[in-house]
Amino acid sequence: MMVRLALSVLALCLLGLSAAKAQRLVASTSDPEVSITSTFAGDTITLFGTIEPETGATEPLAPQRYDMVIAVRGPVANHVVRRKDSVFGIWINREQQEYRNFPNFFSIVSSAPLDKIADEELLKSLYLTFESQTELARIDEPAAVQPVFSENLVRLKEQRGLFALNEGGVSFLSPRFYSTRIDLPAFAPNGTYLAQTHLFQNGELIARRVDRFVVRTAGFERFVGDAARDYPLVYGAFCVLLAVFTGWLGGVAFKR
Repeated sequence: MMVRLALSVLALCLLGLSAAKAQRLVASTSDPEVSITSTFAGDTITLFGTIEPETGATEPLAPQRYDMVIAVRGPVANHVVRRKDSVFGIWINREQQEYRNFPNFFSIVSSAPLDKIADEELLKSLYLTFESQTELARIDEPAAVQPVFSENLVRLKEQRGLFALNEGGVSFLSPRFYSTRIDLPAFAPNGTYLAQTHLFQNGELIARRVDRFVVRTAGFERFVGDAARDYPLVYGAFCVLLAVFTGWLGGVAFKR
């Protein structure tokens, strides 16, 4: 009986100790909604937050060293990567690889080089690498898949500023307060973006959090886009009438 009581007390103490050491992330974004207008030339989103004790913890967190990786994933779409070959002097499409639900925007920022934060396999399992994004979206063909397709898809995204890796982009302004900035290019796609924050310590994931922000067209540009999508026949007829009227008006003006 005494042994069972001692074990129960020990278990409660261990639970209390783990609760006291548990961490949670409290975070936010500088702009929950980014509006795209005709003068939009890109924007910068600030992600910031703090590391707090888990709800119900009775003791404050002791000073510790943390590492952080934040992945911002934008709207997804289907992509097809094709390889061109010269056949009798004519360049034609030959092999191709399809990717479904591939992110149109993907940015990774971290407090240190990724290989210093966690093992590569752990990062891949958390989808915190470019390679994990292509593997997740790739549709395998019967023939062996060549990595050149995935590499070039990522390369094209990087050239447009839609894929980015910034090791050291997360700054700890105090032992528990962090901040980072995410650059959105001028042609950032409309939609909901997920900012996935991962907190590491000694190579292990100890907390995570997901925040959202929205990028969408505003003003007259949004009206035109919505009309073209929701009322295609009316929009097409209006464009034809506008072109006819503009041509007639130009003819009258130049005739005079």
